[in-house]
Amino acid sequence: MTVLPILFWCGYVELGRALVHILASGVYFTGTLKDLLCLPRPLSPPLQRISKSASVALEYGFPSTHSTNAVSVAVYAAWAIRSSADFDSSGLWIELLFYAYAFSIVVGRLYCGMHGFFDVVTGSLLGAVLAIVQCKFGGAFDNWISNGPIYNVLIVTIIMLVAVRVHPEPVDDCPCFDDSVAFSAVMIGVQLGTWHFANSPFSWRHPAPATAPFLLAEIGWPRACARTLLGVSVIFAWRGLTKPALFRILPPIFRVGENLGLSLPRRFFLRAS
Repeated sequence: MTVLPILFWCGYVELGRALVHILASGVYFTGTLKDLLCLPRPLSPPLQRISKSASVALEYGFPSTHSTNAVSVAVYAAWAIRSSADFDSSGLWIELLFYAYAFSIVVGRLYCGMHGFFDVVTGSLLGAVLAIVQCKFGGAFDNWISNGPIYNVLIVTIIMLVAVRVHPEPVDDCPCFDDSVAFSAVMIGVQLGTWHFANSPFSWRHPAPATAPFLLAEIGWPRACARTLLGVSVIFAWRGLTKPALFRILPPIFRVGENLGLSLPRRFFLRAS
């Protein structure tokens, strides 16, 4: 199983950034198409929909975001495995496992009645395209961010803000725009964090820019598990503290923006004032 250490211990930083890129792109582009075309999900009734999420049923159906994200992850993971110098039969089985994962998600969307055939086929094709783009240009983009000036991060930030501004508004209220904004913010944060850490004395340049120093043989499993537990705990604690704080801080800022005419003209959004 020589591929597993390469994927999850050496290349995890590069894979993590790549997954953020393709997932954020998948959510944004599928959300844009959903709100632009406003094509409904399969009618229920007569179809009996199987879904545990009430909010998802409020979205339009074309294309399938789940299919896009599942296929994009599977295609990119398969490419990363095959690109490894230590690719062997174990890597082939892992690759087949990713394909099975994508297939189960696509078929599951049909089985649950959340999408039609055209929805999942188009979503899958879009996911494959996004993964191929990441395979071809992802490394060059990471180097452009990590080795470039802060202005490169500002360019990406402006592009993401423009993408949010031009996001179409649907006929009916739909949570796609909320997801697009959230993932656009994640993209901005990832690029800023990558640039900052890459230019700090703590990062490694290999196997990818802005790699966090990690050698399992030197750290050992107890310290590695403790570090992982600490990192996850910090994430949950940060989320628990910042969410209520932002609910207090942001509304007055949004009110100032509204008075200056800077608010987004979306009729389904409650104005801060």
